[in-house]
Amino acid sequence: MIRPLPFPDSKQLVMLWERVPQNAHNRVAGLDFVDWREQNRSFAGMAATLGRAFSTPFRATDGEVAETVALQRVTPGFFEVLGVRPIFGRSFTADDVPAGADLRPGVFSEVAVVSERLWRSRFGSGPALVGRTIRLGASGQAWRVIGIMPADFQLLGAADVWTPTPDLRLTARRLRFLQVIGRLKPGVSLGEARSEMAAIAERLTRDAPETNKGVGVTIEPLHQAIVGDELKTTTLVLGGVVTFVLLLACANIANLILARGVGRAREIAVRAAIGGSRIRIIRQLVTESLLLGIGGGAVGLALSWAVLRAAPAIIPERTIPESIVLGLDWRLSLFAVALTLVTAVVVGLVPAWHAVRVPLAEAMTAGGRGSTDRAGRMRTALAAIEIAAALLLLTGAGLFVRTLMSLTQQDLGYRAEHVVTMPIGRGGSMTQEVLAGYFQAIEREVAAVPGVRVASLVSNVPLTGQDDIQPFTVVGDAPVDQAFRTNAHYQIITPRYFEALGITLLQGRAFTDRDTITAVPVCIVNEEIARRYFSGRNPIGARISVPSILVRVPVAREIVGVIRQVKTQPDETEKPLEIYVPLAQNAWTSSTLAIRTEGDPAPIVPSIKAAIARVDRNQAVSRVRTMEEIAAESTSRPRFRAQLVAAFASVAVVLAAAGIFSVLMFAVQQRAREFSIRLALGAGSSDVFRLVLGDGLRLTAVGLAIGLAASALIVRSLGTLLFAVKPFDPISFAVATLGVGTVAVAACVAPALRAVRSDPATALRAE
Repeated sequence: MIRPLPFPDSKQLVMLWERVPQNAHNRVAGLDFVDWREQNRSFAGMAATLGRAFSTPFRATDGEVAETVALQRVTPGFFEVLGVRPIFGRSFTADDVPAGADLRPGVFSEVAVVSERLWRSRFGSGPALVGRTIRLGASGQAWRVIGIMPADFQLLGAADVWTPTPDLRLTARRLRFLQVIGRLKPGVSLGEARSEMAAIAERLTRDAPETNKGVGVTIEPLHQAIVGDELKTTTLVLGGVVTFVLLLACANIANLILARGVGRAREIAVRAAIGGSRIRIIRQLVTESLLLGIGGGAVGLALSWAVLRAAPAIIPERTIPESIVLGLDWRLSLFAVALTLVTAVVVGLVPAWHAVRVPLAEAMTAGGRGSTDRAGRMRTALAAIEIAAALLLLTGAGLFVRTLMSLTQQDLGYRAEHVVTMPIGRGGSMTQEVLAGYFQAIEREVAAVPGVRVASLVSNVPLTGQDDIQPFTVVGDAPVDQAFRTNAHYQIITPRYFEALGITLLQGRAFTDRDTITAVPVCIVNEEIARRYFSGRNPIGARISVPSILVRVPVAREIVGVIRQVKTQPDETEKPLEIYVPLAQNAWTSSTLAIRTEGDPAPIVPSIKAAIARVDRNQAVSRVRTMEEIAAESTSRPRFRAQLVAAFASVAVVLAAAGIFSVLMFAVQQRAREFSIRLALGAGSSDVFRLVLGDGLRLTAVGLAIGLAASALIVRSLGTLLFAVKPFDPISFAVATLGVGTVAVAACVAPALRAVRSDPATALRAE
């Protein structure tokens, strides 16, 4: 995530959005993109894609069973802007977009580029694929393959097939649906490009004020746009967590080496007495530490390789952008090796330097007891730091766990149990009536499957991250400048959709079969629209003006119902505005079946697929998911983050417990003579137990105090990663403090019991 993107001169690549008053990262209108591309002087090239890749039926030959592949539509020059060359054939040119092709369903150029993965898996790497025909879409339209892209190419979502976009000059300027990528010319800075694009946006405002008033341009480096601020912050947080765990491990190793150094004090003194210099002794001790570091580093690299191999199966979907490929990068491996060696040297050098500074006479006394005070203070300080670091990590883990609980326990506005979804689509040039009839036929066939309670269709189910956004105004209200119109989530549904998802109808009625394309245009709004725009008046019967999908002129629709608020994203802080229209009045080429079943939907999924095949055998059904699975996927990133930090925090607590245990146990061994004398003079076992336990409790208290102070300073930076939880959450702080404190106290008990069992006679005879 921190290395450059795998494109030539990737620092020259940027992403461009249209900036509107409601959104600084809005998609770009086709005509605006054409003007940008023709009028700029800062970019060596500019290209666009119609959003992310989407699933479509695919057949290698006519007559075989269709499977699903990911298809992405891009403008000619898209691959050239990124600097990617096909391994066979060619990429798209302007000649591949036929004159008159527009955005009507199925009216596209009939050439395609496929991925190397698809070429190898479905065509056996045959060299004759270029020039052959493949079948795409439910209609089985023929597309001629003109090129094969390398296996490691993917951007804005993995794709296996690319087709050219239609002629963007024929689109309406108000339709904003493109994601634009540009390559800066050599020597052109980001600031210069921003200044020029701002000037172009001002010209477009003068030329087309009805659609472009208040519309600017946002430009960001492509790497930054792909990674995003949240993932970047997450990466920094996890890097900090790993650093703390590394410091804890170093502290433990340093403690062990210090303790070993005290035990070897007489040996080091003898070496010095017979002529060994400080440098030679230090070199010997550091060499021993370095050998341990090399062995541990080798094991660590092997584990890293194994974890990365397993990462695709471990890391949930939508956690990491698909454009980022995890791998054991050689630069990162060299950094890890160097860090391991430096850490081993430092960890070995400090105890070694301390060991050679002990006066010779003192070291030659019985056991070198006099040297234990200085080493003991250092070990005690290291143990306190371990406790503080463990508390810090556990507090962070608590905040992330609390965030995950807030996300998963909130009211989503619908009932997810026993609801299964599956996307379906239909290509080809079809009228609205024919397209609506096609989807309704599938809905009727699926509804007749035994075990299905309700079958319905919707353009986008909640929490998938896929939404159609349309601007709207309330008919009769004061006119609103087009640039400042409010956007709403635009959903195309069939009449029983609300019943299928258990969404409550608050006012009015649901759609019926009478709401056809020839009937009065109608819509249903959510309660946030009713509250914000119809406060104190009844919204039923009022009209809102909203464009239909790919229709140039807004349609005035009568509000016939108000539904309960539904979450579109799990972490949204503002209630979204939602408009629902009947599929019969605005049919589109893709939709999603939402089916409520009598029980567990898994056993009847094959029957549902068979029902779809009875209507259209070419319809490849894929990505079958329950609404519960979709909800889980929508929180995959915070869940993975919480699990990862919690795992590291658990390791930290164990290391801290080991540290305090080793410090106290070694102190008990060194103070065996003292405890023996105390017991011989009449001290009770409870007195010795309290003495040792008191030392451990003081050490724990110091570590907890340092950890609380550090946590209070650092958790402020986690605010952007939290939801419905404050950085200074008292529950997280209290639970973390109690947890670390309990483990630390438990680690103190065993050394205290060891001190109580000291035999005075044995210890004194040893003297």
